Amino acid sequence: MKLEKIISLANKNSELRFLAMVRSLRATGCNLPVWVIPYDDNQFDLPDNCLWWELEEVTNMLNRQKAHPMKRKYQCLLTANYQFVDSDIVFLKNPEDELKNLSGFITSCCHWNNPEYTFTQTSAVMFKEKSTTWQKNVFNAGQFACDTSLYSLTELKAAFAEPAYKECLIDFNYHDQPALNLLVFLTGIKITNITLPPYNAESTWAGDYPSADYEKYWTDNAKKPYLIHWAGCNMNLNRPIDRLFTGYLTASELEAWQSYLSAQSNYQKASTLRRLFNFIKRSLPNT
Repeated sequence: MKLEKIISLANKNSELRFLAMVRSLRATGCNLPVWVIPYDDNQFDLPDNCLWWELEEVTNMLNRQKAHPMKRKYQCLLTANYQFVDSDIVFLKNPEDELKNLSGFITSCCHWNNPEYTFTQTSAVMFKEKSTTWQKNVFNAGQFACDTSLYSLTELKAAFAEPAYKECLIDFNYHDQPALNLLVFLTGIKITNITLPPYNAESTWAGDYPSADYEKYWTDNAKKPYLIHWAGCNMNLNRPIDRLFTGYLTASELEAWQSYLSAQSNYQKASTLRRLFNFIKRSLPNT
């Protein structure tokens, strides 16, 4: 595919992660424009050659459904020749070079090994009816590329209006991944996962690299992943691989990042205590 743009999803809360992602992209030599889908109305000033990209009809449709904001990335399906990345990603190699000999829908995650979060009860039935090796075609919704426009706006609206898909596309509203997997599946496009044969690239998930010598897996440059995705990883653990991200922050940004992590940690501890208190309270006999 001839890559024409990078697409991401961001708001003010993810600004530091987004800035690190863009800086890592530029460090690989890729100067393609970055289209940014607003996660919500809490926007920020973008770096050079980045622009906010919102399709109001898609946003309005999702708002009427009270959809999770992560689902706004579905508008990617209306365009072509793009690489989508969540903001918690760092590029290691130029995606233009990595994708130029590939076509169709391309991913580089390892959800084939752990597919649980890629389907719902109804979409799993559809996947299994199609193939006994359906796992090789599921993917992480935080990083994918495609050279084809998979839907028109009318077709996307029709998919969301189809009763057979409602449980997955609308009712499941915890995050975006099952619905995006189903939407891509329904088009029948060829899905290529470059962590599978014949490419056999190493994992793109930061959680697969807990040790300090993680680069030992990348001695063969052909198998070195072209990006690293934190995707649900606790970034407060200060693992060696986390420095791939923090290395793109300025001193003041790093200080702000540490403050952010501290606030997140305190919030999570408080939430745990509240849940424990409520559980104990519910367990006590009424007096």
